[in-house]
Amino acid sequence: MALISDTESRPALTGYEDRNQPLYSEFEDKEKTEIIRKYEQKNDETVLDLTINQIIDNTVDLTANFMDEYSLKMKEVSLEYDLYEEEDTLYTNLKKYIIAFLLYLGDKDNIIYVGVLLVVLSIILYFFNISSV
Repeated sequence: MALISDTESRPALTGYEDRNQPLYSEFEDKEKTEIIRKYEQKNDETVLDLTINQIIDNTVDLTANFMDEYSLKMKEVSLEYDLYEEEDTLYTNLKKYIIAFLLYLGDKDNIIYVGVLLVVLSIILYFFNISSV
């Protein structure tokens, strides 16, 4: 049964009579604020936060390490297909290469830098087209 306070008409907590002190100790409050600070949303760095030099460096790194990373993705896909024991036909091999490339694009921020590379390539092709006329 809850105690009824004289000053208020609502019931008070049983065993807790001093309304001037907080219900929880200061240690628990500090612990809660540390947990909240720990799990606050951290803003990840996006491409818009990078400088042009960093974007160019990342694009060059992507092109330099393409074969190593793509071959790792290709091995992952071939191990996955070996579990299903499909026949090695032209269709399944083409499917393996496409799936490995899509996995490569989904890794890290590779799709953004491949897009940058395609834009630069299209500008170069455009200038060659203009000069050939």
